[in-house]
Amino acid sequence: MVDNQPSGRYSILMAKKKQVDKILDAAGAVVHKHGIASLTIDGVAEKVGMSKGGVLHHYRTKDLLIEAMVQRTANQWREGFHKAYENTKEGPGRSARALLANCLSDAKAWTDELRDGSSALFAALAYDPKLIAPMRKVYRELHQHLADDDLPPGVAVTVLAAIDGMWLWWVLGLRKLDQSLVEQVRRVLESIVEELK
Repeated sequence: MVDNQPSGRYSILMAKKKQVDKILDAAGAVVHKHGIASLTIDGVAEKVGMSKGGVLHHYRTKDLLIEAMVQRTANQWREGFHKAYENTKEGPGRSARALLANCLSDAKAWTDELRDGSSALFAALAYDPKLIAPMRKVYRELHQHLADDDLPPGVAVTVLAAIDGMWLWWVLGLRKLDQSLVEQVRRVLESIVEELK
């Protein structure tokens, strides 16, 4: 008989990850709504509904909490791109096409939690520029992928710049993102990649 129940250690790790995610989601919501100056361990504990000691168990300082927010966002971006890359047909423009699939398929993927986490990037940069290091590393990796994309110079990076521009509009609340806009931009960028590959 096969036991389909997760092991005790695995269950504990998953419970800890869920708790950490709740803390980081709460911190991101505080930063997005009130700014980095209002981010406190007490405020996060209240928002997530746990004791201050519970938050301090995971993050002893505000700096460590901000760094964890940025690291999680960087990890999510890296994982999302790599998953899309693996699911994208080989050939010229694979990285650019993967970015389009990952970022411009469904406007519903641009969630409040993603926006709040993204706000943490700006907050980290303003609070202490060194805390943005994980995101800079992800972008270096991404730019290397794009440089190796077998497209004419500038094409793949233009795709990234367009996606980043939409992301900036959205995070800063400069323009609402809906499915028709996402599809329109994706079609234009796909046609450029297809024409120039």
